[in-house]
Amino acid sequence: MRKFDFYEFAGILVPGTLFLAGLVYFWPGVIASDSLDKISIGGLGLFTLLAYVSGHLIQAIGNWIEKGWWLACGGMPTDWIRSGKRTLLAPAQMQKLRIDLQHQLGLSLPENVNKLSAGEWVGVVRQVYAAVAAAKRAARVDTFNGNYGLHRGLVAAALLLLLVSPMSDVTTLASTVILVIVAAVGTSRMHLFGKHYARELFAQFLQLPAGNAAKEKK
Repeated sequence: MRKFDFYEFAGILVPGTLFLAGLVYFWPGVIASDSLDKISIGGLGLFTLLAYVSGHLIQAIGNWIEKGWWLACGGMPTDWIRSGKRTLLAPAQMQKLRIDLQHQLGLSLPENVNKLSAGEWVGVVRQVYAAVAAAKRAARVDTFNGNYGLHRGLVAAALLLLLVSPMSDVTTLASTVILVIVAAVGTSRMHLFGKHYARELFAQFLQLPAGNAAKEKK
């Protein structure tokens, strides 16, 4: 079996495993819990595959949760640079960013980026990440993204289990409280790592050597 990268492990496998573990708890017949210690290497591979597939489905739900959450918070943190709805960088950093977006990316942008539409800004942000990755400065950015995906997935998995757990005979107040806590803490951490990701992405972009994009093209 191939190795999973950090995002796949944190953002896909862990939430998928949590969801499957919840199914085992609420519906023991899904996987016989007394036979877990007898799982072979092949069985472990099958469980990992199921967790991987479940994780992708969980993240699809996470995408809906993400849209609703950030809509209530004034947009994704990477969009705060454009919209100015929340503070992400210091004024001096914002001034330098406006200059670097022109010089580093070779783009003809309005002096005030809030004149760009949200869709146009998404393309600019992707190019900012591409420039940072090309300069091999994306390690911390990717780590924050992986942790963001992890907590988004945990929130989605916990909420989905909360939705279906009332149909189980073994549901207790304690299990419900635990899932609520996981969802609440996961949401808080998702918000935090979303800000960390955006702030680190633009901070690394501001640290690129002058003319870095042009050098990469050569």
